[in-house]
Amino acid sequence: MLKEYIDIGYTPDETDFVCEYHLEPASGISFEEACNHMAGECSIGGWSDISRLSPKLAEKLKPHVFYINKKKHIVRVSYPQDLFEFCSVSQIISTVAGNIFNSKMMTRLKLHDMTFPADPVSELWGPKYGIGGIRELAGVYDRPLVISTVKPKIGLDPATHANVAYQSFVGGCDLVKDDENLTDQKFNRFEKRVELTFKARDDAEEKTGERKMYMCNITAPTCEEMIRRANFISNIGGHYVMIDTIPTGWSSLQTLRDVTEELGLAIHAHSMSHAAFTRVGEHGISLYLITKLARLVGLDQLHIGNIADKVHENKKELMALHDCCVMDKVKSNEKMHILSQNWDGIRPTFPVVSSGSEPALIPELMKIFGKDVIIEFGSAIHTHPIGTVSDARACRQAIDAVLAGTSLEEYGKSHAELQAALNNGM
Repeated sequence: MLKEYIDIGYTPDETDFVCEYHLEPASGISFEEACNHMAGECSIGGWSDISRLSPKLAEKLKPHVFYINKKKHIVRVSYPQDLFEFCSVSQIISTVAGNIFNSKMMTRLKLHDMTFPADPVSELWGPKYGIGGIRELAGVYDRPLVISTVKPKIGLDPATHANVAYQSFVGGCDLVKDDENLTDQKFNRFEKRVELTFKARDDAEEKTGERKMYMCNITAPTCEEMIRRANFISNIGGHYVMIDTIPTGWSSLQTLRDVTEELGLAIHAHSMSHAAFTRVGEHGISLYLITKLARLVGLDQLHIGNIADKVHENKKELMALHDCCVMDKVKSNEKMHILSQNWDGIRPTFPVVSSGSEPALIPELMKIFGKDVIIEFGSAIHTHPIGTVSDARACRQAIDAVLAGTSLEEYGKSHAELQAALNNGM
């Protein structure tokens, strides 16, 4: 029984789902025993030996533990595709990263990555717009897009919220969004905020001659309410909705993706809360896999972190997350626990770097990510010594300086807003 699922040297079929885990057995449990239990619990096994499956079906459905590295605590398992409901991300994750996390046979377990074969990839939506479609919506083709988050995130009334959005738009931001915990509170009701902020958007477009987009947070208690809010935004002339991914859940995200296909709305995804189970290197589910699932589900834009000290991710991880969002074929990277993935034409998700962005970081961000990135500015854009409009201008000026091949210091000599931001340590 110990070797029931262990099949070292097995070559996964091209239709198999392949997972890589970090696994640390509990005291008194051998590595092989823990591997065998994990594979069984994620498929046809369990705590008890139940022999009700026909030998033929059991052989067809059983997983294969085909790679074990005890020293590095790495295990790779190949799962037959018949174990999964292709179009259900919730079921897929419940299978390979579900009840097994409750097992006392291991002290730590982390699902690093998962390769999706061609059949399930073809049944999942993927982003409606992708990078090209978002650029067409925004009318921006040759530089990073700039987002501002209205701050303070909580406490503003709808009129003040709209005014902050207007200042951000006029200063040069392409996109303005709510923050993750602003939805429909008494001090800032959803419908009123939408109406006033879209009026601010229209006024800013008329003043600047540029397209502007407002991304209102439609996270809601139920899918029905989320859909109602999406329809409200579509009817008022919006092009975007924003959603809190982790609290909302995969099934609700897939429902939203279905709805936005008909409404013609892009989805901006805030990845807050992911660190509750991604941050520990040896336990949970990796941020890389969360990013992969977000693209499969069909989120058009996704926060992936930043190079600033505020967030946990490092530069190599951010580059990997960026590639996961935009590349059509991803090669395996053993050191980073990344498995190969062929996206089979699934549109890319536009990566958003956020949390701690400021004008001074733009040269490094563009060096790392190039032009196909959305740079989000939160508090930094609203603490400029001359005000929100000026810092929004400073952000655009910093991008212009990079595109012109000029240092920010040199460009700042003829651009007062950028110079003020640099002098203020922003």
